[in-house]
Amino acid sequence: MRVLMMIHRQADHSPYCFYVHEQAKALRAQGHDVTVISCVGVTPMMQKLRPALAETNRRTPQKDVIDGIPVYFPRCLTLGNAGEKAIGGWLLYRAALPIAKALHREKPFDIVHAHMLPRDGHAGLLLARALGIPVALTVHGTDIFHYFIPGKEPWKRNIRIAQDVDALMAVSSLLMSRVAPYRGEGRLSRVVQNGVDLSLVPNDEKRKPRSVISVGTLKARKCMDRTLEAFARLADEYPDATLTIVGIGEMEEQLRVRIEQLGLQSRITLTGGLPHEEVLRRMAQSDLFVLPSWGEGYGIVYIEAMAAGCIAVGAKDEGIADTITDGENGFLVPAGDIDETERVMRQVFAHPEAYEALRQKGMQSAHELTWARNAEKTAEVYREATEHWRKEHAQARH
Repeated sequence: MRVLMMIHRQADHSPYCFYVHEQAKALRAQGHDVTVISCVGVTPMMQKLRPALAETNRRTPQKDVIDGIPVYFPRCLTLGNAGEKAIGGWLLYRAALPIAKALHREKPFDIVHAHMLPRDGHAGLLLARALGIPVALTVHGTDIFHYFIPGKEPWKRNIRIAQDVDALMAVSSLLMSRVAPYRGEGRLSRVVQNGVDLSLVPNDEKRKPRSVISVGTLKARKCMDRTLEAFARLADEYPDATLTIVGIGEMEEQLRVRIEQLGLQSRITLTGGLPHEEVLRRMAQSDLFVLPSWGEGYGIVYIEAMAAGCIAVGAKDEGIADTITDGENGFLVPAGDIDETERVMRQVFAHPEAYEALRQKGMQSAHELTWARNAEKTAEVYREATEHWRKEHAQARH
């Protein structure tokens, strides 16, 4: 199947968006012909406001071939939050359309697959209609948490996008439950969880007992400060315990000051950002992975940690609850709950041997969630969507 993927260039992902590229690679490995259009946002104020991003965008070529996948990077005007909400999708569509049309003339695409609802979903829907082919949309988390809030009516345009795409995929049941009420009866909708590349996960690292790792952007919803406080309560009781926090973000200085106040500089490490391979290596050396964050659509980082052999601690009522069953293959605590996070860490610290079976079950669960499996399920949705689209249009012609 020939697939045109749409995702705007992500500021904190290389080469354009980590999880979309992993899916594209897996689809290609299964014989599908995948091309990606990743619009690069530009604005006259970017050089002043975000010089590092402006430089990255400047160096980005118009076209590249990454792991055998053609990736096009058309430039697209960005207008700030208000402008993006109003016409961001249309701007992406206008930037991508000439490339998509030219490629479609050379060799027709079977389906457009857009990632993220408001802008890329809108652009993908317009693009598919212009090319005369069906469109699939995958929602990932922030696009739903920001725009489909319980008790608030979503923007009419976002409702129309959710209704009009030929297939809707969500990376967790939680996200699907938010958008499904607006989808309409009988519309093709599937939960397709993200995956992990097992070939990158080390299996020969020595695990350090009572070592905790937390990985993510250092911002409030990730609850790194809460994890730090829970760990600090156990520091005197378990003097060999350590905590490693991996990531960058607005809370870095706050965390650093708090570590100094607690006098735990030798026990708690802020690594900053690390290459993906190094993150996986550190996970494989760690005992527990703790991230009781809220607003998680799914969280690839949890299944990477589980695949690396960490006992994972996530938050209840978040996307990862599709994979972690509390007390069976990991732990779930209320988001940001210091007491419950401390309780779980204390249990594992005090009785490590009692949780080895749970650790093994966690590894088994994660090893079932590969990108190859993700690609198979995604391709099934493509086939269903294209078959239904052809039938609909055949009936319309008659």
